[in-house]
Amino acid sequence: MSPLWQNLLIYALVLWCVWRLLRKYLPAWSWQNQARLSYFLESKNPLWLKRLGQRLRPAAVIPQGCNTHCSKCNACS
Repeated sequence: MSPLWQNLLIYALVLWCVWRLLRKYLPAWSWQNQARLSYFLESKNPLWLKRLGQRLRPAAVIPQGCNTHCSKCNACS
């Protein structure tokens, strides 16, 4: 394996680890930046950029816990 491929593999692994770390310890910040990047790419003209932006769009935040009034456990009533 050439040194170029080794360096690219190491950079990709480091970026993936940093991304996972940010998602775990700074979820709101990573969600905002992912949404910002997604909306920026969706506003561009080439179709492939719009599709990439749609795939990067973060999932909607689903509230959890007793404040959601979901009526599953009847603890809120």
